Amino acid sequence: MFEIKTPSRVHVTLIDMNGRFGRIDGSVGLSLEDGGIHLRAKRSDTVTVTERFGSGRADTKLCDPVFSKHIQDIVAPLLPENEGAEFEFLSPVRQHIGLGSGTQIALSAAAAVNDLYSLGKGVRDLAKIVRRGGTSGIGVLAFESGGFIVDCGHKTADKDGFLPSSRSTAPPADMMFRLDFPNWDVVVAVPPARGISGDAEKAFFQSVCPVPIEDVREISHIVLMQMFPAIVEQNIEDLGNAVNRIQELGFKKYEVEIQPPVVKETAALMLKSGLYGAGVSSFGPAIYGFSESRKQSEEIRETLLEKMPAGSEVLITKANNTGAEYSV
Repeated sequence: MFEIKTPSRVHVTLIDMNGRFGRIDGSVGLSLEDGGIHLRAKRSDTVTVTERFGSGRADTKLCDPVFSKHIQDIVAPLLPENEGAEFEFLSPVRQHIGLGSGTQIALSAAAAVNDLYSLGKGVRDLAKIVRRGGTSGIGVLAFESGGFIVDCGHKTADKDGFLPSSRSTAPPADMMFRLDFPNWDVVVAVPPARGISGDAEKAFFQSVCPVPIEDVREISHIVLMQMFPAIVEQNIEDLGNAVNRIQELGFKKYEVEIQPPVVKETAALMLKSGLYGAGVSSFGPAIYGFSESRKQSEEIRETLLEKMPAGSEVLITKANNTGAEYSV
């Protein structure tokens, strides 16, 4: 038996979607304690995928056939011939909301097979096999080590143009910088909407890139001389200001522009309620901000849920500074 709990992540921004200096991508993100994947697996002759949510539930049910086929496709290159695995998801599987579940699902399933069959592969090896991290390395690095992360992006010689991870064959981006994140609350609001994916995501990349080099320069400056110092010095106000400015620059500006009104309204409400920063994570609809106290976070959560539409969620969590947790 193998069990794993992964972090989720917020994706702050892609840094360089211009490529003038021979590199593209480069990402900034933060690993989160909650909202990730909780998976249990054991050896089997076939591949089955079930779900059981909540400690009080003893019953299980088969996952949606499309999702089950997705898991089968992920683990097929790793499974020995005529072998399988039973996968039981113990947490909700919520895709395309901006918290990086696709990467965590793929890596957790791959890690399970790797352990069950003693394949001896590292996280980066698994990420290459399941084709994650080809644009942003944040999900892979969050899984591996947690924390506040900046990755190196990719050489243009290694990647064929501006593409999302789902359409890229580039290897996972390497770590550039990593910091343990302070013990602040991270408040994540998720309105009832879904971010773009698949062909629509690929078309979006190609329609807005390359972004102006001036935006790339300012984003780089903000990350190096505002975000990192804010975390080192534990200055939550400076961090919030940096997040807010990034919403107006480069690739992130275009990600924000395509959000439905409910996402933009929620971001404005989060700032009005007293959160430091309101940033759209990846393609949304998740929006994140920071709070210094749990009392303030709870009050803000109540305010948000009162005014957000039915079906919304508000998560209060902390940074994950360790990565995925395994048990056997």
